[in-house]
Amino acid sequence: MASNEDFTSLSEIDKVISTTRTSFLKGTTLKESFRRQQLEQLYKLMDENEDEITKAIQSDMKGRPSNEIALTEISSTKSEIAHQINHLTQYMTPKKIPSSAAFLTDSGYIHYTPLGNILLISPWNFPIQLTLCPLAGAIAAGCTVIIKPSEVSGNVASLISRLIPRYLDSSCYSVILGGPKETTALLANKFDLIFFTGGCNIGKIVAKAAAEHLTPCVLELGGKNPVVLDDDCDFEMAAKRIAWGRWCLNAGQVCLAPEYIIVGEKYQNKIINELKKAIESFFGDNPQMSESYARVINNRHFNRLNKVLTDNNRNIAIGGKTDESENYISPTILKNINFKSPVMKDEVFGPIISIFPVDNVRADAIPIIQSSPKPLAMYIFTNDKSFADTIVDNTDAGGVTINDTISHFMFPGFPFGGMDIQEEVNIMVGIHLQHLVMRNLY
Repeated sequence: MASNEDFTSLSEIDKVISTTRTSFLKGTTLKESFRRQQLEQLYKLMDENEDEITKAIQSDMKGRPSNEIALTEISSTKSEIAHQINHLTQYMTPKKIPSSAAFLTDSGYIHYTPLGNILLISPWNFPIQLTLCPLAGAIAAGCTVIIKPSEVSGNVASLISRLIPRYLDSSCYSVILGGPKETTALLANKFDLIFFTGGCNIGKIVAKAAAEHLTPCVLELGGKNPVVLDDDCDFEMAAKRIAWGRWCLNAGQVCLAPEYIIVGEKYQNKIINELKKAIESFFGDNPQMSESYARVINNRHFNRLNKVLTDNNRNIAIGGKTDESENYISPTILKNINFKSPVMKDEVFGPIISIFPVDNVRADAIPIIQSSPKPLAMYIFTNDKSFADTIVDNTDAGGVTINDTISHFMFPGFPFGGMDIQEEVNIMVGIHLQHLVMRNLY
């Protein structure tokens, strides 16, 4: 695990930035052959180090299942890199645009050129996927990159810092290890784009620092993602899919995880009972003993989530059990939640979900969603397509899945992004390339 002694020295940071910027200005990354070779090397990095990657992730996040890591960290990342390789020529080909009678003898093209030297700040919850997928897009776009992995997932950060120079051109792609001090030093420099994934508070700091240099930002910040349960939906099916999205992936430490459930008051107990059954089917009678249930990333986040439980103690319907020695918090359901409840103030980002009962789902769901900050994701369970369409048409969210959770993120070709305080950020299937190139008219 990366310790303070392993952190990049502050004096070294300026040198590393200068090296990558110089490489970009020399045109090192411009040729398609170079980009393709680096992408192939990045794929090779993933292919040859799957076991080491899995061990590093599990060292940082105790209890995270190997099969979940294989799906969300390894397979998805390799798919993204492969997509970039397969579409690289298409991305780099100038696009001819239609002319008009005034320009009959002329031709117009949109030519895509890389933005330049990029700062990529990645999070701890999916430390491989949310580092190497944006990196793949930056390589395909012809950018040079400074990579700052999260110090919270220190074992993965240390592994990335060893693997990147082994497989990629270190004059173009470099890793900076460190915490707030090193990140502050990075942000004091001028970049051509900052790509940040993390919480809103740090996102504000990043945006403020970027504004000093008029640097564009891509910010993916999460949010409180609502679930709407129509009275006619299949509650058993909905509960299983909500439970999977909330507790089976990283114990709820996922920006797309469902946060609160809007349901008719007379159905509140029904969904709680179905969720209880789903929890037992996934993790058994004691989730703490299950090999499929992850732990909270560290003691700081354990204490943060434990305070959520304390502040909302009267609302605990199921769960609420903790073990600080393991950073364990059981799958927890809070009932009778409303806008005055403490849990509704901020994103929980952990294994706690809230039930928000209403008099009439069809009348009340849209105003509730409209009066909250625009979420990264929204989930609707209904057998009535017109009802789902009405909610989608009258609310905003980064992405919507109907009768499931999170699956829109894995749908080929879909961008992934938020609204409002979140800049659109696409980290799937090469679409994020849009943010890393400039469109020049010729």
